[in-house]
Amino acid sequence: MPIIPAEQLPIEVYHSSAPAWLSKTSIRDYLEHGPSWFRQAYIDKTLARQTPGGAEQGQALDCYLTEGEEVFVKRYVVKPPELSLATKEGKAWKEAHAGRKVISHEDSEILADAVAAVVTHPQWAGIQCARAQTTIRRYSQGLGLGLQSRPDWLDVNRGILYDLKKTRDLSRFGAQAIDLGYHIQAAIAGWCLAGESIPLEHAYLVAVEWERGARCRVYEIPQEALAHAEQTMRQAAAEIADRIKRDYWTDNQSQIEQLPIPEYLMRKMSA
Repeated sequence: MPIIPAEQLPIEVYHSSAPAWLSKTSIRDYLEHGPSWFRQAYIDKTLARQTPGGAEQGQALDCYLTEGEEVFVKRYVVKPPELSLATKEGKAWKEAHAGRKVISHEDSEILADAVAAVVTHPQWAGIQCARAQTTIRRYSQGLGLGLQSRPDWLDVNRGILYDLKKTRDLSRFGAQAIDLGYHIQAAIAGWCLAGESIPLEHAYLVAVEWERGARCRVYEIPQEALAHAEQTMRQAAAEIADRIKRDYWTDNQSQIEQLPIPEYLMRKMSA
């Protein structure tokens, strides 16, 4: 089933399905850390992948906006501001809320502002029409593995996806989004949808600040960026598939490379 509703594929299963199913995260890990690291993390599973800083806050925001307040209050609990979890009272409080993730009072206030910024954005009406946390998969016989994407919201009928992104600085988000690889997930989704003869008409990033008085902006990913990302991810997927087939994970360059000179130094040298 190439288009899988959230209730049929838990997020934990989605994240643990590499290398049989490659996603934006596993492909970026391969490109950034290299084949040896990838083998330890995804093949042998002897290397624990580090959770990026602020991921817990992003997960809480995702939960509230994509799964709703009812699910959020079952999964999360806000720690009272004056309570220390190191004290006897704090330990008793934490035990009483066992099984729920704890967020700070400060983060709960920021969360409220971030949620308000998103749901008051003019695009929210369209976002609400899309299904949340739908997984799209496409298997490649030539590679012997598949690719998958799980955008925060996907409207298959209109060929539109929305991905929620938390940012500390909205004024710099547009310049950083491509460098952070946010377009790769959309490119994978587009490639998977194409396998079902469904064109990806629009791919949007819903960027929201993680601070009091949060602002929200929606950006469309240019088709040129999606095309470049698709080429990048397909090349990386082919390399991973070949290394799995040959069980070869060495990445030593035989040639000596020239160290690049930074632009500021080049300017000094030419002055």
